[in-house]
Amino acid sequence: MIIRSVGLIDWMKLARRKATGLQEYVVGPEAWNCNMALRKAVVGQLLPLGGHWHHWIAIEDQRLVGLIIARDRTSPHIWQVSHLLLSNEAIDLAPEFFHQITAGAYRHSIEKLFLRLPLDSPLKHIALDQGFEPYLVERLYQRPESQGNLRSPSRGISGPWRTKTKQDNWSIFQLYSAVTPATVKQAEGLAYAEWLLARERKNGSYEKVWEKDGQIRGWARVRPWCNGVLFEFLFYPGDEAAFIPLIQTVVRGRQTIYSLTYSYQTQIQTLLGDEGFSTLAEHALFLKRLLVRVTQTHLAPMRV
Repeated sequence: MIIRSVGLIDWMKLARRKATGLQEYVVGPEAWNCNMALRKAVVGQLLPLGGHWHHWIAIEDQRLVGLIIARDRTSPHIWQVSHLLLSNEAIDLAPEFFHQITAGAYRHSIEKLFLRLPLDSPLKHIALDQGFEPYLVERLYQRPESQGNLRSPSRGISGPWRTKTKQDNWSIFQLYSAVTPATVKQAEGLAYAEWLLARERKNGSYEKVWEKDGQIRGWARVRPWCNGVLFEFLFYPGDEAAFIPLIQTVVRGRQTIYSLTYSYQTQIQTLLGDEGFSTLAEHALFLKRLLVRVTQTHLAPMRV
């Protein structure tokens, strides 16, 4: 068996993934149960737009039996494993692929390596053995188009959602810091700059913020997904129902609605259930720390 970088002919074969008999084992940052993410990886390899892609392939008897791909998050020094494709008989190659991508990350001076697996993935114990640490569980909800309209929000939910600007980043970080458990912040970023650089790239998405009494109290990421629209939310406690007017504004006609939530967002999950959403999938998020960034303290003039 040979593990090497991917060539153009290999990409052409991967475009016909069904013919190669490869199965996806990783939940990528852009799509679940859709084939678009792999196509974007191919385009990203040939035309490296929207972040860089890094890849290794396994060949056995001139047959393609495995592939692993990582892409940059917001920072080029933080990677996300976006794909791990293996043939049925090559699942034992998973530890070697994790080893290869870790070695490649060290060569590129990568600080963190993120990984997302289905909660019941057979690779979870392999990821643990390879030094990945679990830090969060995601739950993906689905509301079929046949459910009809959402109900009206409860009292106290007023004010429109608006498009996020760059100047809103600090307020969104304050919201994130207030509602996110310490273990998650330690993985993704305790400091503002660290959090900003570790955010996932999700092409085709846009962000919204919801203000109340002059303060940003809610954040959302929206993007087309499969046959509908996918939402992610953050809210201060008590404001969770504000997601309803946003969905009512964005979703036109009958579309399937998806919402990606985190294990600590119990109130949002309850409200989604009340609105007819049901669980579609659960994912485990892992982090492997590779390098620690050391900053040198220095004195600066104080303005008075």
